Amino acid sequence: MNSKIIFLIFVIGLASAMKADSYHSLWSTWKTQHKKAYAASEELLRFGIFIENVEKINRLNAENEGVKFAINKFADLTGHEFSTIYASGAFYENHNKFVQANSITLPVEDLPASVDWRNKGAVTPVKDQGKCGSCWAFSTTGLLEGFYFINNGTLLSFSEQQLIDCDVAYNQACSGGWPYHALMYVGQNGIETEDDYPYIANDDGNCTYNRAKAVPAAKSYKFLSKSSKQVKAALVNSPVSVAVEADQDIFQFYKSGVIVSKCGSNVDHAVLIVGYEKVGVEEAFIVKNSWGASWGQGGYIYISTYGLANFGNGVCGILSQAVIATN
Repeated sequence: MNSKIIFLIFVIGLASAMKADSYHSLWSTWKTQHKKAYAASEELLRFGIFIENVEKINRLNAENEGVKFAINKFADLTGHEFSTIYASGAFYENHNKFVQANSITLPVEDLPASVDWRNKGAVTPVKDQGKCGSCWAFSTTGLLEGFYFINNGTLLSFSEQQLIDCDVAYNQACSGGWPYHALMYVGQNGIETEDDYPYIANDDGNCTYNRAKAVPAAKSYKFLSKSSKQVKAALVNSPVSVAVEADQDIFQFYKSGVIVSKCGSNVDHAVLIVGYEKVGVEEAFIVKNSWGASWGQGGYIYISTYGLANFGNGVCGILSQAVIATN
């Protein structure tokens, strides 16, 4: 065999070995960081998924200028596993006629250059829904926490678990739900604080709601007309609950920067917009998620305010089902 070919085979084999060693080192560090341990029968499977995800993250970083992606706590999950556990999508079916019939239109003159309710004390620390499809409950409590603070001057952390256990007429606990239905429930029953009704990331169906401890946080809700300016106008007065499509790689491995495309508009996940601001050349909504503070930018993701994306539904569908609390 030609000596050059032999040398080339040797170099390729050496590079592959070095790459394998690098993956094993990354894998070991990642497992330690995230306190992960697997049965011997599962270890190889998860390691293979991890390698695929690392390569996927590298491609995302190469293809998306201005956005960063990183190995995070979801790096041992396939895209299907991730979307099944953390995006309760099947319950966010399209219902445009209902949204339109219950929407309001706000004046949009003289909007400020930026809004950030975190700076005004209206936003609780980022929470973690765990392996429960309860994003709808976290989006609702975040909305109510801000609304209550604005109306009463006190920031309370409200109970997602009460909504999961007790708001069962239309919502489906860890299998998905609608923030507007949760707002209707709270309007009728009030909501307890997190301290009085703590989160357990489980839907055992045992409602232990105590009306005597419930806070009358809001009476009802309204959808916003589908427009970036409408959402920004609403944000001048309070945070806004929205739905997005989150079952994509750019959500699973997001670290920082402004998402401007590649996330679709088939909404499957409820989050909370707490403001908007310019990030470089892009204006972005500041979006609070419920996957813990280690994900994304301290638990937040920045999504472009570009209103014409996805036929007017906005980037990631963020404009399609925006909801505010009302008295």
